[in-house]
Amino acid sequence: MRTHRRRHAAVFLFLSVAACLALAGTRSEAAVPLKSIRIASGLNNVLFVTSPPGDTSRLFVVEQRGPDNRGRIKIIKNGTLLSTPFLTTAVLPTGFEQGLLGLAFAPDYATSGRFYIHYTDTNNNVILARHTVSANPDVAQATGSILLSIPKPDVNHNGGWTAFGPDGNLYFTVGDGGGGDDLWDNAQNRDVLLGKMMRIDVRGPTYTIPAGNPFAGATPGLDEIWATGLRNAWRNSFDRMTGDLIIGDVGQNVYEEVDFAPAGTAGANYGWKCYEGAHRYLDSTTNPCQSCTDPACPMVLPAYEYSHESGRCSITGGYVYRGYDIPDLRGTYFFADYCTGEIWSGVFSNGSLTGVQNRTAELEPIGLSIGTISSFGEDARGELYICSDDEVYKIVPVNPTDVEPTPPPAGAALRVVGANPFRVRLQMEASSPVAARGTVEVMDAAGRRVRTLVDEVTWSGPRMIDWDGKNDQGRNAPSGIYWIRYRTETSEINRRAVLVR
Repeated sequence: MRTHRRRHAAVFLFLSVAACLALAGTRSEAAVPLKSIRIASGLNNVLFVTSPPGDTSRLFVVEQRGPDNRGRIKIIKNGTLLSTPFLTTAVLPTGFEQGLLGLAFAPDYATSGRFYIHYTDTNNNVILARHTVSANPDVAQATGSILLSIPKPDVNHNGGWTAFGPDGNLYFTVGDGGGGDDLWDNAQNRDVLLGKMMRIDVRGPTYTIPAGNPFAGATPGLDEIWATGLRNAWRNSFDRMTGDLIIGDVGQNVYEEVDFAPAGTAGANYGWKCYEGAHRYLDSTTNPCQSCTDPACPMVLPAYEYSHESGRCSITGGYVYRGYDIPDLRGTYFFADYCTGEIWSGVFSNGSLTGVQNRTAELEPIGLSIGTISSFGEDARGELYICSDDEVYKIVPVNPTDVEPTPPPAGAALRVVGANPFRVRLQMEASSPVAARGTVEVMDAAGRRVRTLVDEVTWSGPRMIDWDGKNDQGRNAPSGIYWIRYRTETSEINRRAVLVR
């Protein structure tokens, strides 16, 4: 979870005028006015909501810890909160940032029944564990198997985000070890898992290291690491259309940050503790260059940052909306501040979060107060939710009759959304109503394969796919007619494309 930080605030007293204006903002003038509606209350320390791929009738709610100090996952089924929990954990530690923190359903959950939880145990370890559903689809097996146990020197900064990426691998984050100022210099140290994002393949009985992990094999660093330089990433997400990764990383004294990684970016260093946001902070001697400013060890600066002005203290990362109910909202990223309860939105452009708007007043329910915001969540259709204390809210249009929801695809679909004929880049959108293994291949007019663009398990909903006009060997394909073939386990779709050199 997050840390309330007030130490050494005098070091950073100034907020840039631009950031001030962006956060102060005015009420968003969206084409479709929004509101939030409460869909559940009477819960305990809600930290997350999600749904299994393709499951449009259930929303799973993660409770950090109940009065008995056990974490629980509960189900809202067809709008009703079920009385029997889906899963109840063993007794968990009672620290503010400890407990049951994360949940992710496998892309093939409908057949495998596997899901993964992220929690802290009573020995102050961060645990990643696998569980399975029972014969009752609304109740899980009581016990699971631990895949990773990561010891920590302090009780805070446990991370907690766990999710499957568009490549079918499991990603999760762990904080820098706790305390303040990364006392143990962990975030830059590739030989520990603290302060990192990990990526593992969990399709087997334990886990393996996927091809493409940046420090796998003989490369110095732990094989599981996907990205470094994180303080306490609190709520990250994949854009379900583009596959881009967005990270909300909690700052130390002055700056909160949103980090952006284009789909497939491996080995990014997000700077902590060399940088807090985009600002030099402390030296580190554990990064490979032994220096925070050596060009040989580049660091990724935030796509957006804001300061702790006006009581702000801790970012709650969110999602890019890709749902069907509010088409005008697609491509909009939502995030919040935990302490003030402010909610903002913006759009990513060239790696920066632009057009940031304050949506707080717009999303405040009539007669209610959302309060502190611990998380956002996304259901199987891509609709967005807000988690706050003991309640869950859904983001909806003020007047549903003002919008024409786009129905989700009844089956797999593929369409060209860019220019066709094309010279440099063919843009396509592939959709599937359920998570499934799929391939997207480029075939020439004689039916010979030219290029494989996708060959992996993908989640339900739309996804953008590009072809740069090259073959599998990286050479330019000649001008001519090509066919884009999208295959899933149950269907095949072909679309014609014309390449002009």
